[in-house]
Amino acid sequence: WVLLTGTGLPTLPPSDPTPSILNAWQTSADLCTDYYGWVPDEIEVHGDEAALADALIQGRLRIISDGSYKNDLGTAAVQLLPKGGTACIVIRCQTPGLPQDQSAYRSELIGLLAGIMAVDWLLQQWFPALSQRPGVQIACDGLSAIEMAFEDRPLSPTDAQFDLISSIREAISQSPVSWSPRHVYGHLDKSNLFDELTWWERKNLEVDGMAVDFRKELEAAHQLIPPNPRFFTELAALFVADTKQSRLSDHFIQECVTLPRLRQQWRNRNVISEESENLIDWETLGRAMRSLPAGLQRWITKHWVGMCGTGKFKVYWGLESSAACPRCGEFEDHLHVPRCPAASARDEWDRRVTALSLWMDIHLTSPAIKHAILLLLQGVRDSSRPSCVISRTIRPAFLAQETIGCQGLLEGRLASLWLSLQQNYFDEIHSRRSVSLWASRLSQQLISIGFYMWEQRNAVQHSDDNVQLRERHCVVNEGIHSQFDMGSADLPPDIRRMLTCRHSVLRKSLVDKEEWLKLLRQERKDYRRSLRAQRRSLRTIFSAPPS
Repeated sequence: WVLLTGTGLPTLPPSDPTPSILNAWQTSADLCTDYYGWVPDEIEVHGDEAALADALIQGRLRIISDGSYKNDLGTAAVQLLPKGGTACIVIRCQTPGLPQDQSAYRSELIGLLAGIMAVDWLLQQWFPALSQRPGVQIACDGLSAIEMAFEDRPLSPTDAQFDLISSIREAISQSPVSWSPRHVYGHLDKSNLFDELTWWERKNLEVDGMAVDFRKELEAAHQLIPPNPRFFTELAALFVADTKQSRLSDHFIQECVTLPRLRQQWRNRNVISEESENLIDWETLGRAMRSLPAGLQRWITKHWVGMCGTGKFKVYWGLESSAACPRCGEFEDHLHVPRCPAASARDEWDRRVTALSLWMDIHLTSPAIKHAILLLLQGVRDSSRPSCVISRTIRPAFLAQETIGCQGLLEGRLASLWLSLQQNYFDEIHSRRSVSLWASRLSQQLISIGFYMWEQRNAVQHSDDNVQLRERHCVVNEGIHSQFDMGSADLPPDIRRMLTCRHSVLRKSLVDKEEWLKLLRQERKDYRRSLRAQRRSLRTIFSAPPS
């Protein structure tokens, strides 16, 4: 029997929707999360998509892509179309990744990946079951991108743009398409008439213009930093602090491991505060360090932490008994070296600051920046130096550098605000010089001031102008005068000739004088002991016998 529970009209199941690449694109977009999955920003179908699908299955579909990059912002544009046809698919996308990951190379790569994904979506919609492998030609004007994506070249996780290249290679391996890559020369409209260009070259100009226009749209909308999720075909990804890395950078990993402890050391020793760390242009300092000779790199690294051959550490290491400065005699650590009050140190400092002033003039440094840098630098030796009037334009940079400290300035740690001010000055005088190169070389010049102060200190250390050596000279000279004043009566006859000329002895080197004095004192001591022994013997011989 049958229980009737309700009545109604029968309905047929909905017919399959018309195949479209947009459906596959939307399906993939729905799978994307903050950390996984990427699809191009825009896809437009112009004309009959079925004709494009037929061109694909017949091996007539062509893909041309190009990238655009400027000011740490990258985009790409792609066209999928047959030669001679009117229908096409246009793709525009922002290059995913951090600002430091962006480059023209990465923009070319993301265009290639977008084109490969679009072909797979077309096949999913129109030909889910293939009986043959269709051929597709794909091209761009980035030769390195084409070669790394499609050729069997060695690829290491440390290579630039590893995440994109490995994703493209995996997408190619999974694709049911036979790919034929080719390189197209770009920007030929600047040297050739448009009618003289090949079909590929003309299409390259079209997608180049699309990529540039899309980049300008993103700039106007302030969409400057896109997410960088793991691509669908990316087999493994490295995330640090919720940010995917474009490659395995040993320097970055080392920084992640060591920087927290280093920061704590900075805070404990009052070297770099949290506020000043955010004000320092670390990129400029890194470039300056890499440009320094290896010996100077080691020197500044030791002096930044204070573990160098100053009096403080020589006593700690057991090499000296005194931590006195060789120039002035005061306690010496690494901070004392550029601040030594000795006249020779002051003269050396003045020479180096004058040389820096001349360098800034030669390299077209803004007069206002030059005045501010020299004023801050004088704070190394004179912390009580009164502040001068600073123009409103450079005051923020001046205050930032004051927060970093005069010692930080001497060690090459420049405030990042100086660069924009110097760039404005270059623009005013119509100079095309690189402000980043100017800043790097300025940092090197500042570091060299401290190095030359150290070299001058070492020169004094090994000269007679050394305070400790002067004290030794005084002590040994007093001893020599004392030996001459005592005469030669209590010296052995063969030694007495060493007391013939006082001035000739005083003109000897310090080491020779110390040896001379040591010998005289020992001979006089031994001779006196010998005389006392002789007297005791004589008293014993001539004394009356006991009763």
